[in-house]
Amino acid sequence: MERTVPKSASDEIDLYIRTIYSLLRSTTDVQIRSLEEVHAGMNSSLHIEARKNNLDTSAFIYATLRLPSCIAEVNTIVLGQSRLVFARHGYQEVEKWQQVFTKARRRPTYYDNNGTLAVFIASQSDIEDVVPVLTAFQIEWNKIHNLLTRDSQLFTDQDQNIDPSKLAKWLDISLDDATRLNTIWGKDTGVVLNKIAQQRCNFKIRLLSGSLSEYWRATRIWYDNIEKSQPKLLDRPIYFISSNTHSIPNLLSGFAL
Repeated sequence: MERTVPKSASDEIDLYIRTIYSLLRSTTDVQIRSLEEVHAGMNSSLHIEARKNNLDTSAFIYATLRLPSCIAEVNTIVLGQSRLVFARHGYQEVEKWQQVFTKARRRPTYYDNNGTLAVFIASQSDIEDVVPVLTAFQIEWNKIHNLLTRDSQLFTDQDQNIDPSKLAKWLDISLDDATRLNTIWGKDTGVVLNKIAQQRCNFKIRLLSGSLSEYWRATRIWYDNIEKSQPKLLDRPIYFISSNTHSIPNLLSGFAL
C-alpha cells in the first residue's frame, strides 16, 4: 500500500482515498478500524474531534442520519453495483431482504436481519461517501461506549426513561446536543444506549466489484427502466443531474451567482 507523509490538506485527502481503495481491493472483509487513523488524520471539517476522547456529537449525528436505524445490529457491510453482482458473489436475491432507509440518503439498502447490510452503489463517489460515514460512526460509537462504561453506576440497562439532561451528563455533552440525539433516537434512546454500552462497534466492509464496466452496467439498467416507462424521452433532449438538484433552480434564479 502506498503511504506517504501528507504535506497539505489535499495530500491528506488523497492518502485517505488511496488507502480506502488499496484495502478494498482485497477479496476478504476489511476492518473499518484499519481506516480510523488515516480518517482522523484527514482533519475533516465534518469530523473535527475524531482524535479526541470527547464525543464529537455533530459528526456522530451526521453519520447516524446517513445510516439505517438497524445499523446497531450490523456487523458486515457489502457494497455492490447491481443485483447480478451480489448474486455472483453468493448474496442471492438481496432485494428480497428487508429494505431499510436513512433520513439523509436514498441509496438502495437491504438488511438480512442477521448482521449483514447490502448497499447498492452507482459510482466510486458512493464508496467515498459510505466509508467515511461508517468510520466516523464507529469512532464516535466507541467513544460513547467508553463514556457509558467508565463507571458501572453511571448507566445501567434499567435506565429506560432517559431525558436529555441525563444523556448530557452521561456523555459529557451540552444539553442542546443531548436533545438532538434524543430527538433522533426517540423512544429507542434507552435501547440504543444499552446496545452501545454492551459492545464496541467493529464494522467489516467488502466491495464486491469495483470495475468501471460494472458501474456502466448498473447505469444502463437504471436508464433502460426509465426509457421503458417514458418512451417519449427518446425524442427529447435530456439533462442529467447526478446530484445537488437544487443547482438547477439556483442557476435559473441566479441565487448562487
